[in-house]
Amino acid sequence: MQLKPNFDLLQAWEDAEKQKHYPCVAVFEKDGKTLVYMCDKHGANKSFDMVDMCMKSGMYPRPDVLLTEFENSGRDVMPGMMQNNSLMYAAAVATQQNIPVVFADLSDEQMLNVLRVQYPNRIFESADLTKVLRAGPIRSNGEFGEMGIALNKYGRDKFMLQNIATALNKYDVVFAIFGSGHFVSQRLALIDMMGIPKYITDMPNTRGDFYGLKINPIKLIDFETGGL
Repeated sequence: MQLKPNFDLLQAWEDAEKQKHYPCVAVFEKDGKTLVYMCDKHGANKSFDMVDMCMKSGMYPRPDVLLTEFENSGRDVMPGMMQNNSLMYAAAVATQQNIPVVFADLSDEQMLNVLRVQYPNRIFESADLTKVLRAGPIRSNGEFGEMGIALNKYGRDKFMLQNIATALNKYDVVFAIFGSGHFVSQRLALIDMMGIPKYITDMPNTRGDFYGLKINPIKLIDFETGGL
């Protein structure tokens, strides 16, 4: 039986029930299929440890394929220029292990096309997409926030779910790494398709967290033009 997501169950991020502990890993198992969904907090130190836990620790079966939140532009990517990005780190680890990598997010042009379909009476340019992405899928951010909700529901989250379902129909073990906000929006559709997951929230954090830390730099000299 082929797995198929119910897109009607997609929710706007602010309407969905939030889990208390993010980032986290949600592990779905059904009929011999395993989906390890890492709810990423982009740029957080902990996210890199989560990738290692999922892909290097032996806690989970070796994934047959990795899906990550990068645009499916069709271009090759050199991860050495983005080593501070947990999404790219996961893709690089998978590539080192000869695991196929799928960039499962929309390209900028595809996002613009989604907005043009949803708002046919408006002209959208690249600058408008930047404003939508910066606003996020949050109604209180006004017009662009509403557009962000539409972009995710009818574009980004839908495409991610399509990739997840396609991967599960083809492979036995799928590792997906998307932002935790996407998981919140997709959660009901994932549960409908794969059942209740097991949530893993206790994980290593070897780098520590620096949130709330304030660095007060000192000055050794004043800059003067004309050389030293």
